[in-house]
Amino acid sequence: MAPLTFAGALVGVSLLGAGWSRVSAGLHERRDSSVQRFRRRVRSNWLSAAVLFVGLVWWTNADWAVLAAVGLPTDWPWAIFGWALVAAGAAVVATVSYLGAFPVARRVRDADIGAGTAAAKMFRYQLFIAALVLCVVTALQVEFRVLETSGLLTLLAFVAAAYVFSTPFVSVSQTTAVPDDATRERLDRLCDRAGLSVARIRLLDGGGHRSDHLVRGPLGRKTLFLTDSLLDRYDDETVSAHLAVDAGRVARYVYELRLFTVGAAAGLVFGGFAWSPLGFALSFLVSAGIGVIVLVTGEYASKRLIYRADEAAAQRVGRAAVADALDATADEVDTGRAGSRLSFEPSLASRIERLRDGSGAGEA
Repeated sequence: MAPLTFAGALVGVSLLGAGWSRVSAGLHERRDSSVQRFRRRVRSNWLSAAVLFVGLVWWTNADWAVLAAVGLPTDWPWAIFGWALVAAGAAVVATVSYLGAFPVARRVRDADIGAGTAAAKMFRYQLFIAALVLCVVTALQVEFRVLETSGLLTLLAFVAAAYVFSTPFVSVSQTTAVPDDATRERLDRLCDRAGLSVARIRLLDGGGHRSDHLVRGPLGRKTLFLTDSLLDRYDDETVSAHLAVDAGRVARYVYELRLFTVGAAAGLVFGGFAWSPLGFALSFLVSAGIGVIVLVTGEYASKRLIYRADEAAAQRVGRAAVADALDATADEVDTGRAGSRLSFEPSLASRIERLRDGSGAGEA
């Protein structure tokens, strides 16, 4: 019965997630919602389905039951195999949930991509996320059970890996390609115009509708990632404006600031568990409170640095060029929760407005 319980949760939550995603996507299509809002809704749907599956399996101990059914112990460290099974199941659930909205997403984005290709790409991405979470959970358990420390070592290792291995993380989670000679020559010319210096350039599969671009990697080994559809759909002026914005972010260490902020805030929370000079409850509240202040301050600083990066790009390639480039690709980039209080990114609308009216002039 144990495998049936796990399989039932896998199939049941997958179908539930796919059905709800289909209904939700249809509602947004009829309301003529923006692509960004539609994308956020689809993401929240598959994430909710994955969390529901994990919670249901752990509530029923279905993973332990599967281990016992195949003759494996359920205690540490054998429980890791159960966690891996749950992680893989969550990736499947999230992928199936996404596929429920896929027919609508293809119409909304006017994308020419098959369901099989979309499923393979999404499952690869979900499996990467699941494996990353599994590694963090396992490392924390090693700290708690073997080293008997508070989890700070895992946190430091995770932050360091997110910086040093940020380039491989992108390459593993998404399909990348080396640009051909003509494309590389064009990008070298545009990077020089934008003031962006990178060690490598890799193309992402944009599916004909995405215009994402980012720079990752440690100092001296930066890699520019951008979608092939950004190059195919837009002229050199638009692409160079986006690259100038990336150059401004790199020069102001925006990504590094985010990692430091998240790491410091999480470290303070973990520290509240490990060090209790004022008693556990009061020490934890003080540490967590300081962590929240650090997080909010880091978010504010990140938004200010992004505004300054926009201004630096405007000085490099022209204010109108940057504003027009951001506006042209507004529905084709994944901005996440940009503009919200829980985001490190200011809203795209506010960035465009500041560029057009010149209110941020002199901040670069």
